[in-house]
Amino acid sequence: MTPQPCVHEPEVVAAVLSRRWPEACDESLRAHAEACEVCREVVEVAALLKEDYDEAREAIAQRDVPLPSAGQIWWRAAVKARVEAAEAATRPLVWGYGVAAACAVALLIAGASAAWPSLLPAFDRLPSLTQWMPPVTLATDAVMAALKAQLPIVVGVAAFLIAVPVALYVALRED
Repeated sequence: MTPQPCVHEPEVVAAVLSRRWPEACDESLRAHAEACEVCREVVEVAALLKEDYDEAREAIAQRDVPLPSAGQIWWRAAVKARVEAAEAATRPLVWGYGVAAACAVALLIAGASAAWPSLLPAFDRLPSLTQWMPPVTLATDAVMAALKAQLPIVVGVAAFLIAVPVALYVALRED
């Protein structure tokens, strides 16, 4: 059950917080606080709160961090504004580089697929270079046959694997 508030409670709190408790306060208020359960609790709680407050003020005073001068604050703000302006100015260039990289990859794929027919004879001659190693020839022939058939796909997948992270970086980077 919650006790009823006491009419002398504000006076007791004021006395504790102003450091008049118990020596410098009225004798009747001290007698009342000793007899009243609510005021006894108020004295205990207010004394603990006052002690915590004093400790916190003391800790803050010991830190005593000096503020920089107004000129230094202004200079830092100007440097920060200059850096932000430079970043904003380079943003379109980054997009341009991304588009240029995507175009370069597309041109590389187009060039590889256009040059592919002329590269096939060179791959046909490669097994003849390894004829002095007969056991490897069968493996080399199999690899060359697979490479002939799959090279455009491999080049396309490699280009895709290079272009996708670049495109994602450009698209999803934080501003």
